[in-house]
Amino acid sequence: MTVFHRLAKKLFFGRYQRPWHWPPGVDTDAWERVTIASGSGAKLAAIFGPAYEPAAGAVVLAHPMTVAAKGFWLKHGHAELLRRHGFDVLAFDFNGFGESESGNFDYPADVLAAGEYLRQRQPSTGVAAVGASFGAGYVLCALANASHPFSCAVLEAAFPSLPYFWRRYPLPSAMLRLSQLFYPRLERDLRPMLAAAKLERSPRVLLIHGEADTISPVAVGEELRTVMRQSAHPELWVVPGAEHSLAVTAVPEQYAERVIAFLCSGSAKDLDASHGRTS
Repeated sequence: MTVFHRLAKKLFFGRYQRPWHWPPGVDTDAWERVTIASGSGAKLAAIFGPAYEPAAGAVVLAHPMTVAAKGFWLKHGHAELLRRHGFDVLAFDFNGFGESESGNFDYPADVLAAGEYLRQRQPSTGVAAVGASFGAGYVLCALANASHPFSCAVLEAAFPSLPYFWRRYPLPSAMLRLSQLFYPRLERDLRPMLAAAKLERSPRVLLIHGEADTISPVAVGEELRTVMRQSAHPELWVVPGAEHSLAVTAVPEQYAERVIAFLCSGSAKDLDASHGRTS
């Protein structure tokens, strides 16, 4: 990792880069620890949990910007929900977060590496992605890469651009403005709103935005859906009362029904395509 990457990551993510711990109450024996090499130059720490019933598909979980990192999905019940409904689950730490090594800023490469690992491990099922906030934005960027393995994606509270994401923080915002002047490609390559117009393989995408989310409000989801219609099949679910990245706690039953049905549909279509059939 270059000096630039090290210093810049300290500025942007220092408060979130803490020693990682299993969330309380999690049965660690129910998870297998794995390591994944990423194009970001880092080795990613991940955990794999098989479905509790015959697998309907496999899901990569891309966490928001939080000290909990991959533990976010354990803490709030997403991972358990998916495993109960027949999905193999891979939750990983983005490079520089949780237990992962720190690499460069190519976070979409981390998503692609996790997706490819799961595709190779579970070749008989379709692979989907579920991301929240930081993770949702970079899943979206990964979907613009022709090599992505995902049939569908659930993106909650995705951000449209880094300047928008960091708009409330003066120093990071100033650094981003400078990067746009001296290294404009870096910010462009990490801009979900640009990626949304050129998604590969026409994936199905469920956008989730909470009515109470002031960080990535409903208007962002509406704009992403409009742009995404050029290259994908987007849906937008606006969740009453939900705060940033927390639809599952605001409406747990509705979340389970909506997300599981969406992922099951996407996995079935992916399997049909892989066997040369039309669904």
